Order: sequence, then C-alpha cells, then structure tokens
Amino acid sequence: MQDFYRSKSLPIKQLTKEQRTFIVEKYFQAKSFQHVIQSFQEHFPERQSPTKMTIWRNVTRYRTEGTNLNLNKGRPGRKRTGRSEENVRIVQGALTENPQISARKSGLDVTKSIFSRIIPWDLKWHPYKMHVRNKLLDNDLPRRLNFAQWFLQRNVWFVDDIVVGDEAAFHLNGKVNNHNVCTYAAKNQPPNFKTSRNG
Repeated sequence: MQDFYRSKSLPIKQLTKEQRTFIVEKYFQAKSFQHVIQSFQEHFPERQSPTKMTIWRNVTRYRTEGTNLNLNKGRPGRKRTGRSEENVRIVQGALTENPQISARKSGLDVTKSIFSRIIPWDLKWHPYKMHVRNKLLDNDLPRRLNFAQWFLQRNVWFVDDIVVGDEAAFHLNGKVNNHNVCTYAAKNQPPNFKTSRNG
C-alpha cells in the first residue's frame, strides 16, 4: 500500500498553474481527496503529493474566485515596512553616491538588517571585495627559500615577538587599500578596482 502522507524531508514548493488545475479537475471528477492524491502522485511523480487541506483550498478558491491561481499578490496581509519604497530609494541613493558605504556605519535611518536585505533583494546588487595579489618574479623563489631557512634557524620564542597586521595599507598618495571594505555593484557587473603603488 502506497503512503500518501507528505514527507517532512521534502521541501515545500509552490504549485504550478498546471498542478492547481489538475487538482481541481480531479476533485470535481471523483469528489474524493484520496483519488486526487493518488492521481497527482502518478501524474507528477517528481512532486510531493498535496495534502487534503491544499486540495480543499484550491477547490474553494476556484468556487469563490473562479480561478485556481495564487491570489496572494495584492491581497491584504503583512505589509512591508522596513523594505518600503522610500527606504529602497534612500539606500539606492546612498550606494550611488558611495558604493563602499557600510551597513553598520551608513548613517541612514535604516537598520542594518533592512539595509542588508534591500541591497540583494530589491536593488539586485552584490558586495565585491578586492583581493590584492603580488606578481611573482623570477628571483622570488630563491628569496623565499632563503627566508624560510633563516626563519627555521630562529629559536622557538621568536614567533611570540612577531606582530602581523592585516587591516589597511596606507599609501603616500592618499590611497587606502583595506580588505575589510567592500564595494557594492550590480550582480555580474563588478566594479573596476584600481590598484596603486608608490613609485
């Protein structure tokens, strides 16, 4: 005997228009939830079978609205307050003026969580971070080997006296290279990072 219960391990997905129509038609044919579930499983084997509640909601919607489409859009419900059109315009204007603006230090009247949601969901922007890599030259390999040999000759307490910084690099021309600073831009359109070196 087949098990028609919904598996908890399967993800819940929205029914397609075809699937909603199939449910309503099968129910009106047999007036049986079990018939709808079994027919649905045979016709859509890759999709988990609908529950009795899902079937009844689709049938009721068809009877009252004359359609089996999802009518959630434009209906009363929880309104978007944080990601309002005004807040989206505020964040978009701030990013246009300064693409490196921080969610924590933006100075806008928008919370950090709302700021972080508006960027990918409404603006479709993505944070980009520049990674600086030094080009290896022909004489770099022996220099690295000499340094490694010298380092191995130090005593065990030598590493305790080493201070390593990985925050920002300040150049004499005013440029600052900071790996913690990201630049926002449209997805698949990364910004043009320009590197500079002191001559």
